[in-house]
Amino acid sequence: MKKLHLAVLLLPLAALAGAATDFDFFFHVQLWPASHCSGADSEDCCYVPVDDKPPADFTIAGFRPNYASCQPGWLTSNDLQCWPASCNVTDSLHPSLIRDLNRGLLDNWQSLSCENRNPMDFWSEEWSQHGTCSNMDQHSYFRAALDFKARFNLTRILLNAGGIVPSNENIYELSRIRDAVTEATGSAPNVECNWNEEGDMQLYLVHQCVGLDRRSPVHCPRQLEASCTDEIKFPEFQINDDYYG
Repeated sequence: MKKLHLAVLLLPLAALAGAATDFDFFFHVQLWPASHCSGADSEDCCYVPVDDKPPADFTIAGFRPNYASCQPGWLTSNDLQCWPASCNVTDSLHPSLIRDLNRGLLDNWQSLSCENRNPMDFWSEEWSQHGTCSNMDQHSYFRAALDFKARFNLTRILLNAGGIVPSNENIYELSRIRDAVTEATGSAPNVECNWNEEGDMQLYLVHQCVGLDRRSPVHCPRQLEASCTDEIKFPEFQINDDYYG
């Protein structure tokens, strides 16, 4: 009987391995590295390669298929599932398939992890967890994420919106940041903040909703829980060894 129960539990996983995944939109997530590295609870901030400090630009944190509404999990009804994950455990990332994208990925999709400084391991994890659910091949998945960032460069969008620039002194209205992205893309973003060590709220993550065509900003069908105050900081990079290993 125990073997039968195990087989029943494994059936959904087996079904996912070769089938297309149903979802409603992508979250294209970009992270402001200065906020990550200056966060009050940040203990993990290193850049690879160590002699090539990051540009003062947002970096991709994920390109993730999502559901418009969270769904009951297949284990229990209390186990809500808001996105598909790890849809094909046998489909490992092959570095040779994205070799031509390496420079773009190093510039625009960095891992700031000190525990693992091999960026390919970071990209492999993103592919395993999210890319395998995207209904794209490996090259198309990473290319789509890079292309969206290039088309809707958040650093440039904020600069063009009346000079919203990184500053350790300035305080910006959250609504002004959201409105700038909305006007430039036609879609209101979800914005996530964190605290720095001085207790200031700062811009951390920007979640942009992308349609199933993998290119177009769309109205976000699901809003994330608010984590920002009405006024926040957009901190400057501290390009020194206090921030980057």
